[in-house]
Amino acid sequence: MGHVSEPANRADAAAPRWLVVTGMAFEARLLDWPGATILSGLRGDALDAALTAALHDKGSQHRYAGLISFGVAGGLDPALPPGSMIVADAVAVADRCLSTDARWTDAIRMALPSAVGGTVAGVDAPAAAGAGKRALHAATGAVAVDMESHRIAAMAQAAGLPFVVCRAIADPAARRVPPAALAAFGPDGGIAMRALCASLLKQPSQLGELVRLARDAAAARRGLRRLAIALRRSASEPGDHRWAGAGAGAGAGAGTGVGGDSPPAAPSPSSPSSP
Repeated sequence: MGHVSEPANRADAAAPRWLVVTGMAFEARLLDWPGATILSGLRGDALDAALTAALHDKGSQHRYAGLISFGVAGGLDPALPPGSMIVADAVAVADRCLSTDARWTDAIRMALPSAVGGTVAGVDAPAAAGAGKRALHAATGAVAVDMESHRIAAMAQAAGLPFVVCRAIADPAARRVPPAALAAFGPDGGIAMRALCASLLKQPSQLGELVRLARDAAAARRGLRRLAIALRRSASEPGDHRWAGAGAGAGAGAGTGVGGDSPPAAPSPSSPSSP
């Protein structure tokens, strides 16, 4: 299912626009960015299909300047508490790493120096258990995990577009996500309260974990609000659309874990995370 939010102002169809993916509806509301098209509540093949449609819509006058992965993530690095803000250097995709755009990432970090870097791991199923998180951290060296960034990274590389990953830790590395929270991860990116309550009635001992997760999620929301401000500032200041310009070095370093020296060119006009 999911949701697609189009920019409110279409007066300048040739202006750079940003294609943003969030796993949950509340993340899209936190961003509230008129200059962006936001895909939310989509996972797996449905997300791939929506990204493909957005990037290859022949009837659209958009020129996407880049792709953005935005939302909460599960912690893998034990040193990162809930609310930690991540502006990633790379995304671990299967047996390779795809680099985020170095200039764009640096611009966001300049606007938000408290954000940390590192690799974000992408998975197709929630990384809910502490043991699974530890194994993923050991295998990839990633500091966090989500369910969208790896698909965004692969699409961006295929389209020759830059991308960035801006995430905030919701559940820290040592804490599992209780079954009720997983059940509440609705197919449209919303919260399925009926499923949450049913799981809690079946296993009331989850209540303490849910309360702790709610506190952690509140810290993550605060981090996301700060990331949203920094992200918009990095993309709106004069001269900061430089990663949308043409350049022969487009995609340099992709798949190596090292950012390219030249920003990828935008295409010609056409066109969940650990819950």
